[in-house]
Amino acid sequence: MTEIATQFSLECSRCEWHGPDADISLCPDCDGILVVAYADPAIEVRPEQPGLWRYGAHLPLRDVASAVSLGEGNTPLLRSGRLEQAIGVRELHFKLEGSNPTGSYKDRIAAVGMARLRELGKRAWAATSSGNAGAAMAAYGVRAGVDGYLFTLEKAARAKIAQIMAYGPQVMAVERMGYDPAAELSAWANIRKVCQANEWLMLVTAHAFSPHAMEGVKTISYEIAEQLQGEVPDVVYVPVGGGGLCAAIWRGFVEWQAAGYATRTPRIVAVQPAGCDAIHQAWLKGSSKVEPIAECKSDISGLQLAAPADGELVLQTLAASGGWSLTIDDEATYAAQAKLARQEGLFVEPAAAISLAGVEADRATGRLRGDERVVCVLTGIGFKDANAIQRMVEHVPLPLIKADEILLLAGR
Repeated sequence: MTEIATQFSLECSRCEWHGPDADISLCPDCDGILVVAYADPAIEVRPEQPGLWRYGAHLPLRDVASAVSLGEGNTPLLRSGRLEQAIGVRELHFKLEGSNPTGSYKDRIAAVGMARLRELGKRAWAATSSGNAGAAMAAYGVRAGVDGYLFTLEKAARAKIAQIMAYGPQVMAVERMGYDPAAELSAWANIRKVCQANEWLMLVTAHAFSPHAMEGVKTISYEIAEQLQGEVPDVVYVPVGGGGLCAAIWRGFVEWQAAGYATRTPRIVAVQPAGCDAIHQAWLKGSSKVEPIAECKSDISGLQLAAPADGELVLQTLAASGGWSLTIDDEATYAAQAKLARQEGLFVEPAAAISLAGVEADRATGRLRGDERVVCVLTGIGFKDANAIQRMVEHVPLPLIKADEILLLAGR
């Protein structure tokens, strides 16, 4: 890679504070969530660089030697072959984030996060995850040559945790985390303290904890705009758990417009599972603050957060983009997963398929008129959730036949 010279600073998403780059994640004045701001709105695209580092001039990296890559980014944007017509929208596109090295968009966060870790000279990383973020951090941590500590949900899918363990970090399940907001908040606070004491970097995939690492996500929007030949979608549907993905995708489109590459930005739709929808509840009330829900009752792995850390940013995103929030029940999410596999040849995990379920729901109610260009962000590959795979096919018979019986198919 050639040298990257990026001038950036930090600004608060809640108040007027703006300051130089520092090893902090919350506003020193109001404890608001910080975001990275760049001195130059121009986005220099360097096609010769690997993966998302083609946008390295607009990522928070100063030293090229710190860059970490496993080939993340540059994921396909595939136009629907059948569901577009069945649902009744003008254009339906799928952003296939399962094509990243460890199978989810979290690789973008891990790549930038590990570069940040190297620049700061930290000794290890620590994070929470139900699966995807943990696998990404573990893989990229190996690539960066640092140790890792992963704290997962008490009821996390074992198949997802096995994928994390394969890379060798220390993995521990935290009692009640994933369905008890008090446990989530306590775990985050304690991880922050441990990181400060040990010179580790906290790489929880939320702006509230890792604003620099989260910059990797906005490259999804850059890519979508480039893949649509400079156009932008009318509406983008985003699965929402903690909310960081939704906020970063919006910021990516805003930056793309500010750089002069587009004349408008899309509306952003935040899609949450019913039963674990703290952000949606706040949006319905017209609130600017998200209150944790008492208990998460959804089984959609990856979106089970009772206290979404970036919920405030999502509400800002919906207001700024003219978008909205909606919830989808688990059965509709599983049905969308099956449709993507059987009608589009796309095998994604349920947490990804919820974006398609959101499109179907909005078209059915008329919120989508049908003349829009729509993009669904499909966040992770189907192999991530073994339980969901089994659920999808458990009713499908597997007949046992003799070899000669194959000839019965002749002439069909």
